Amino acid sequence: MNVIITGAGGFLGTHLINFLKKNSEADLKIYSLGKTHNENCENLYLDDIKNKELISKFISYIRPDYLFHLAGTSNISDDFNQNKLVNSDFSKFLLEAIDRNNLQDQTKILITGTAAEYGKVPPSELPISENYIPKPISIYGKTKYIQTLHAMKWQKSSKKLVVVRPFNIIGSNMPKHLALGSFIHQIESISTKGTLKTGNINTKRDFIDVYDVIYLMWKLINNKNAYGEVVNICSGRGVYISDILNMLIRLSDKDITIVNEQARIKKDDMPIHFGDNTKLLQMIGKYKFIALEKTIKTILVN
Repeated sequence: MNVIITGAGGFLGTHLINFLKKNSEADLKIYSLGKTHNENCENLYLDDIKNKELISKFISYIRPDYLFHLAGTSNISDDFNQNKLVNSDFSKFLLEAIDRNNLQDQTKILITGTAAEYGKVPPSELPISENYIPKPISIYGKTKYIQTLHAMKWQKSSKKLVVVRPFNIIGSNMPKHLALGSFIHQIESISTKGTLKTGNINTKRDFIDVYDVIYLMWKLINNKNAYGEVVNICSGRGVYISDILNMLIRLSDKDITIVNEQARIKKDDMPIHFGDNTKLLQMIGKYKFIALEKTIKTILVN
C-alpha cells in the first residue's frame, strides 16, 4: 500500500504518519511530497510546487493508493497569490497529476480544508453545518475555499475524494503560531513563576484532539459515502479559550499571571465559533471523542 502525504513534516502530518505505521498493514510505504524532510518516510523532494512535471513524475512513480493533501499555510504573508499557490493551486496540480496518470479509480484522496472557510457565522446559525454557505474573511479561509470548490468540481465524475474541514486541532507538538501552542510555549519557558501574554481569551472555539482528527480522516477516506462530500471534523461544542488556559496553568503547577495585550487581539475575532458533526457521525457511526483534560495532560507531558 503506497501513501503520499503533503505537509508530512507538519503538526498533522507527523501524527498521521505515526498513526499509519501503528495501524496499517506490513507492506505500507509512506512518501512525503514537498520540501520538508521527514525521517519516518521516504522523501520526494519538490523544490517548487508549480513544477507540474515533477509532481506528475512522482505520482506516476509511486502510483499511490492514498493521497493525503495536508499542506497549507496560514501565516506566510498578506500576499494573496502566494497563499493561493500553497492553499489552492498545489491541490489542483496534484489532481491534474492523478488524471494524467489515469489513477482516478485507484487513488483515494483526502483534501484538508479548514473551518476558516465559513468565516463569520451569526449565533443563530450555530453550530455550523456543512450546509452553511461559506463567507471566508481571512486570506487563509478564502484560498482554502477556492481549493474546496476546485476539488468538488474535480470529483463530480465519481472519483474517490473527500474534503474535510477540521476545526481547532490540539495535541502534542502544536505549532507556536496557534494560540494554545503559544500558551504552552510560554508556560514551558517559565520556571516556577511568571506572566503569560494573551489576546482575547473570552471566546469559544471547537477544540478536537489531533488523534481524533487523524482517526476520523482515516475512516472518511475509506468510506465510499464520504466521496464527493465536504465533512466537518469537530467535537460539536464550544469551549472558552480562558477555560483551557486556566486548565493548562493549573496542571502545570506554576504561579502564572495572565496578561492581556491589545496587540495580540485579532481583528474581526468571532466570540463563538463551533461546528456541527452530525454529518460526520452519520458516516462513521457513534464515536467517543477524547476528553479535553486528557488532551491537555498529554500536551504538557510531551
